[in-house]
Amino acid sequence: MNQTPWPGGEILRDITRGGLAGLVVGIVVAGFGGRLVMRLAALVVPSANGAFTENGNRIGEITFVGSVALIIFAGLAASIFLAVVWVAISPWLPGRGVVRGLVAMPIAIAFGAVALINAGNSDFVVLRHDPVVVAMLLALVAATAPAMAVADGWFDRRLPHAGSVASPAGIVYVVLSVIGLALGSVLVMQAIVGQQLQPFGVTVLVTGFLTLGWWAQRLSGAATPPRGLRIAGRTILVVGTSLGFAALAPELGGALGLG
Repeated sequence: MNQTPWPGGEILRDITRGGLAGLVVGIVVAGFGGRLVMRLAALVVPSANGAFTENGNRIGEITFVGSVALIIFAGLAASIFLAVVWVAISPWLPGRGVVRGLVAMPIAIAFGAVALINAGNSDFVVLRHDPVVVAMLLALVAATAPAMAVADGWFDRRLPHAGSVASPAGIVYVVLSVIGLALGSVLVMQAIVGQQLQPFGVTVLVTGFLTLGWWAQRLSGAATPPRGLRIAGRTILVVGTSLGFAALAPELGGALGLG
């Protein structure tokens, strides 16, 4: 006999799904992908080989310990970032599957590129302000959007629905959601305080409140977001993305040696 899904459990399932998708994409794209981009950067600018990055790593030198550290620490940090952003904004993204991921690509660049591209980072001087290196970094960030959409859809097809809070799935979703929301709250507050990430922090905060409003309506039995909420959510994303690109522009200019 099939259990009727518990409305609150469906929301917690969405949060869990976003968290798991973020974990996978963070490790694979940000972790392994970041390592690959570092290696390609050394090949693109061979004169930089042997120099040290701002973080103390030697360009062109690949060690097992260094690779594992990058994949784990960079991947986990990116996982939290991706999960929080995806849970907050995904209800307001049009389309489904990869289409939704493609729509989210400019959002990913506007919000995430500042974590890798900083005009004051001396690594870009060592790498001769090479535009190919900068383009690879942007591509790495952009790739997280379709990857999140695919991973989210994969988990959506496989995660069980919770019949009640006391069901095994319900208990797991409650625990994972509490952990995720706690980490997400810290990340968003840090982003709002940090000047460079203000567009990201404010956008995620506002869309997050809209998402909370949508969740409240789901608890009351609503099947789709009201038109007003959809318009508000998408408008905030457009405005926030525009502000994000405005904040990113001088960083890109510095990384390319234009400023």
